[in-house]
Amino acid sequence: MRPTWRPALLTILVLAVTVVTVALSLVVGKAAAEPAPVVTIGRPAPETFIAPRFEVFVDEEATESNRETARLNTEVQYKRNPESANQVTVRLLSFFEAVRQAAIPIPPAESTDPIASTSTTVAASEETQQTTTTSTTLPRPEQAVQVESVQASGFLVLGDVVDEFVAIYNRDLDRGLVEEPVVFGTIEDETLDLANQLLADGIKEVDLAGVRQTLVADPPFIFVAGLPEEERDVVQSTISRLVAAELRSNLERDDAATAALEESNASSVTDVTIVFREGDTIVSRGELVSSVQEEAIAFYDLLVPEEGPRYLATTILGALAVLLAAFFLWRVAPAQWTEPRHFALLGVLLVLAALAARIPEIVTAENTQAGYVLPAMVLGYLAAILFDPRTATLMAIPVAFFTGIATGDPGLTVFAAGATVTPIAFVSSVSSRRELRVAVALSAVTLAPLGAATEWMFGAGETMGRNVAAAAGFAFLGGVVGGLVAQGLLSFLENLFRVTTTLTLLDLTDRNHPALRLVEDKAPGTFNHSILVGTMAGKAARAIGADPLLAQAAAYYHDIGKTEHPEFFIENQFGVSNPHDELPPEESAEIVRSHVLDGLRLARQFRLPKEVTDGIRMHHGTGLMRFFYHKALETDPAVDPELFRHRGIRPNRKEMAIVMLCDAVEGAARALSQREDPTPDSLRKLVESIVGEKVDDGQLDESALTFGDLTRLKDSLVEALVGYYHARIHYPGFPQAAAK
Repeated sequence: MRPTWRPALLTILVLAVTVVTVALSLVVGKAAAEPAPVVTIGRPAPETFIAPRFEVFVDEEATESNRETARLNTEVQYKRNPESANQVTVRLLSFFEAVRQAAIPIPPAESTDPIASTSTTVAASEETQQTTTTSTTLPRPEQAVQVESVQASGFLVLGDVVDEFVAIYNRDLDRGLVEEPVVFGTIEDETLDLANQLLADGIKEVDLAGVRQTLVADPPFIFVAGLPEEERDVVQSTISRLVAAELRSNLERDDAATAALEESNASSVTDVTIVFREGDTIVSRGELVSSVQEEAIAFYDLLVPEEGPRYLATTILGALAVLLAAFFLWRVAPAQWTEPRHFALLGVLLVLAALAARIPEIVTAENTQAGYVLPAMVLGYLAAILFDPRTATLMAIPVAFFTGIATGDPGLTVFAAGATVTPIAFVSSVSSRRELRVAVALSAVTLAPLGAATEWMFGAGETMGRNVAAAAGFAFLGGVVGGLVAQGLLSFLENLFRVTTTLTLLDLTDRNHPALRLVEDKAPGTFNHSILVGTMAGKAARAIGADPLLAQAAAYYHDIGKTEHPEFFIENQFGVSNPHDELPPEESAEIVRSHVLDGLRLARQFRLPKEVTDGIRMHHGTGLMRFFYHKALETDPAVDPELFRHRGIRPNRKEMAIVMLCDAVEGAARALSQREDPTPDSLRKLVESIVGEKVDDGQLDESALTFGDLTRLKDSLVEALVGYYHARIHYPGFPQAAAK
């Protein structure tokens, strides 16, 4: 259960928020009579500023720009990776070893006769090649086999470089056999020297492709002693291609060193300074203000402090207006005070009033009479529809307060109070959208002479006649615009604060409403019953001073749940058997009971307001379904009557009690008319019986109906039923039943 203190606490919180918001609305952006110049970096200077004395200022923006340029111009630092050079050397050595190994003769797998052999040693440059010879010397593998062997050793990607080196090595071996100089060892040394020389210079990752391309396209001169002249170009190109293929980058970016150098370069940049001597122009009017100019203006204290409004006094007056309105509401309408949602709505209207009070100071720069366009009528219009005429009249106090605070104009203050009250009489009793538009037009027409009279009384000047006419025109314009704005705000505020207004109920009682169309299409008998109940409920509500429109709307929708299973309700059974005849009474009771839950679900679907939804929830209360209960008694005299009660809520307001009584009375009267011709006496007995039954069952205990109300209700119900079941002429030639 929600604590009883919580609504009051929420209301106090809403009140505090309203006070603060109103105060801010009145003071924020309040301009002084002579606004001080405002200097903004990057915007034109409002005037020319002169330096009063000598001063040096550091142009931080230009200095930082120079420092950033120094950082950007800093050369990227690199560090060597020795592992890259080692990997290149190992790969090259492995390649030459693979070439040598590929040329070694392969002995036969088996030998049947030992062969006497002699050994011949062949010397090579910086290496000893031992070749075993016999009367039959073992041949070297075919060159293609040697190439495959080298490639299989991990040098497949070198392509024809392997072919060239295998050929070079084989020619070198052939020269060794005839005791000519061998050069393969020298070629190996020159290859390693070339690679090491390039790595010593350092190679970046971004430069690696270019170095390789240069090596291949323009091989460096390589001298190999003993190499035949005709082979020099081939060997030189082959060495370059091998080195290019195996070369790797060995310089890596050193971010730490680069960053340190960047900061060192930036710190070495000298500050950019600007000197202002006495009488120098800091910035000319219309010139874009730089950061150093703005700093100098502030340093010299050249901006005259703005003489702001009296914020404290404005805040106090605004707060007093809100508190006065709250106190008045608490005294005359305590129910509004205890409902935080409604009080929050009032707070929104007060904030709108504060904002509206600021409009005259915006529009009166060129024409003082333009202040009469003040949309004070909006507040009275909204309050009269969303609340009641008393609360709407209350709005005149804060609106006048706020206008006086914001404008200091006594004429506009009086006009604001009158404009707030003007629409109340016109909109308080509207019953259609057309009447609402007429009310707006009448309010605007009334505001015209009000504005003219106010200007005539408080205005001055030689052009008084013109001023009065202008005031009347602006007041009329404000009334028209205010009415349009209020109609737009009304729907938004209704939905935001879930307030059910007269206009909401008017929309709900429109027979073209989708929910009513649904009832008419799916359950026509229920639709006719609901319309008749609504007519009776509206009449009965007027008889006891309740809200007839609410009672009528609640009655229209009270049986909307029957559209889910219309065939189970007698009013929709046209010439067909009653399905309840085949069902046990307990099941029938459950089906009938479910139309309340179905109705609540459909109410949420169609976004019906709570006040109307209460008619669905409360129109049966916790009453007993006597028909099915008595049917159950026929088979079980000890049956529990609680099994046949509705599980709704007892009516807690007069309008819902009226819907309950009208629903029961209309159904009973219809049943009576099917058995006999109703008479005033029989209808009165019927009404007395049903009302007495509801009272005895406690269904009306929470509805606040008095015995006097019940008496007037019964008279109204009898009058409505007699009017509906009046006697009819028996036309010749028509069946007797048609006369009923």
